[in-house]
Amino acid sequence: MTEATAATDVPRTQSLRALIDQGAKGPAITAFLDALAPAERVAEVLAVTGKRVGLLYEACEGAAPLAVEDFVPASVAPETTVIFEGRNSLPSFTRFQKRFARLPSGQVVGYNHQTMSFFTGPGFFVVRAGAPDTDVPGELYFDYTASPEAVPAGWPSFKPNDRGLSRLVYAHMKDYIRRVAKGVVVGKAFKRGKAENAYFSLSRAD
Repeated sequence: MTEATAATDVPRTQSLRALIDQGAKGPAITAFLDALAPAERVAEVLAVTGKRVGLLYEACEGAAPLAVEDFVPASVAPETTVIFEGRNSLPSFTRFQKRFARLPSGQVVGYNHQTMSFFTGPGFFVVRAGAPDTDVPGELYFDYTASPEAVPAGWPSFKPNDRGLSRLVYAHMKDYIRRVAKGVVVGKAFKRGKAENAYFSLSRAD
């Protein structure tokens, strides 16, 4: 059965929003999303807004750990941009993209592409594998406290996260990330080791 065929077998009355409202856990959510075609999967994830994004993060506790390669696969050439569509739990300005690339050194870096970038800055970060002594032990995270070794061609110019207006959004921040389904993750922001009431989902269509 192809992925496209499998998608037609999913009841049209079901949705990711409904699963979250029903208190579904990670495995049920994964099975539902993995049965969809990529574009449908992205649409389902983007339809989850507000507090439901946080509920999705909680539902995926204990999911298989993510690897850096889940964001930029080894088959992708260095400095090739990989785009994930994002939705955050804020009441406004909820849509964005996180764009990733692997540098020739092997470091995977990213930045935030969104309408408020002129105000907040691009918010560069380094993708780091989970470790036992971090805020959420074992979970992969986006480290906004670290500067990328370089910026890929075509990306915005580097701007430190602890200067100007960028510090209001990105300074001292680390996002901890959980696996949801194929090409889908959910994250929670921490600042100075303290959890923020801020969540987001990321999904990749291709």
